[in-house]
Parts: sequence; C-alpha cells; structure tokens
Amino acid sequence: MSGLEQNTPPGGGFRLEQIASLIYRKFGIFVGKNKYQRLELRLSDMMRRGYCADADELYARLSAGDENSFEDLAGFVTTCHTFFFREPEQFSVLVSDIRKQRLKEPLIWCAACSTGEEPYSIAMTLLDAGISSFHIVASDVNRDVLASFNRGVYGENRCTGVDSGVLRRYFTPEENGCLRINRNLRGYLSIKKINLMEPVRFPRLFDYVFCRNVFIYFDAVSRSAALRNITANVRPDGMLFIGQSEVLLDEPACLQKAGCSAYIVRK
Repeated sequence: MSGLEQNTPPGGGFRLEQIASLIYRKFGIFVGKNKYQRLELRLSDMMRRGYCADADELYARLSAGDENSFEDLAGFVTTCHTFFFREPEQFSVLVSDIRKQRLKEPLIWCAACSTGEEPYSIAMTLLDAGISSFHIVASDVNRDVLASFNRGVYGENRCTGVDSGVLRRYFTPEENGCLRINRNLRGYLSIKKINLMEPVRFPRLFDYVFCRNVFIYFDAVSRSAALRNITANVRPDGMLFIGQSEVLLDEPACLQKAGCSAYIVRK
C-alpha cells in the first residue's frame, strides 16, 4: 500500500485532492479527478525514490511553500515528451516572418522547452536558412530537464527522422551511441528556470514566443494567467506559436489569429 493510499480516507481522495490543488496553485496544471490515478502513481514513485516519506510529509512541505519540494514535484508531474523538429511548419513561418520584417537580431522565447529539442531545432533551422544573428531564451519549470538540456547529450532515438546532413553539421557522436549537440550552437541559447504562473519581465521584448503543447494542461484561469505573463513580454506585432493540437478558448483580445497555430500580439 502506497503512502498516498495510507493517508487517503475511503472514497475521499484527501491527500490527492489537496496535493492536486497545490500543483494547480503553483504551476497552473489542472489535475482533474479522472487523472488522480496517474497522479498517485507519480507521487508514489517520488516517495520510493526517497524525496519524502509519505503523503503527510509531502503535503506539509508543499503547504509551507518549500521551494525545493515544489521543484522535486515538478520533475514528477510535468510531461517531458518531445523530439527534434516537432511541428516544423511553424519553423518555416518563423523564417519567412523574420525575412519579411527584416529583423536584424530576432529574440525568441521557448517557454516550456523541456530537454531542449525545440530551441535547438529553431536554432538549426535559422542557421540553415542563412539567419545567423539571433538569440533564444529557453525556459522550463523543471530543473531536471533543464540540467539535461544544458548537458546537450541525446540518445539516437531522440534524433529519429532528423536529416543526416543536420546530424553531421550540428551533432558529434559519443562513444556510448549518444549524440552531443555542438557547443557553437549552445552559444545562441540562454537557459532559465521560469514558472509561467509567476510574473516575469525581461529587459527586452521578444519578437517571437513558442509555447507549444502546454496549454492543454491548464484550465481557463491558469491559461489566462500564463498568456498575460507571456504577451506582456512580446513586442507589438510579435508572434506567439502554440501547439497545433491546441485551441485557445476565450483567447485574449490582444491575440489575432495568423494561421498555423500562430497569433500576432496586438498592443
């Protein structure tokens, strides 16, 4: 019997409900009752690995606002499935818009970047298009995926479908069969730990923001809060890209649809 089950009243889901509420308040991720079983499995795994003794200890730490416990929790409840050159049509839109606007040094934010495949894919796309002056800020709430991102080493399975020429130009094979991203590509990126639920302001407004396959985990309230934080950091007529399987219900008035799951930010 797991620590969660031991501390859960029959039929009540006491700890699951309270921990789900704390996850929502901290990260904006809505965990409905239909997902409690999955949440319990992830939290049980967290306990087995020694992050906490039981549900009572975990809840006490989270309730007290312990940042280390929230960071540990983020590594278990956030989804980190991604791959290189996902939804590449949007990268083509990005290149076309940069050329159209003749931007000299576009600034791009990859929010919820996970282990780095998306920002690296953007960097490779821009360089192959002859755009060599740009910078990408890549952020995520999960410190573990950011550490993996910073190492820049990927298994061959993570590079399935990547063009062989791209692999030769931007990756170096490792002895263990993995591929290491070339260090010169890393120079185009800054990595930051950012929670989209917390107000953040950057010294310069972004020209483009990629926040893809994130809003599906939010409800209307948390989605609205995240969009406020994002659009506050985008210049007038900048662009926001979301996942192609996502739909922004009750989208803010400042967003104008531009096709390919892209929006122009009007201010």
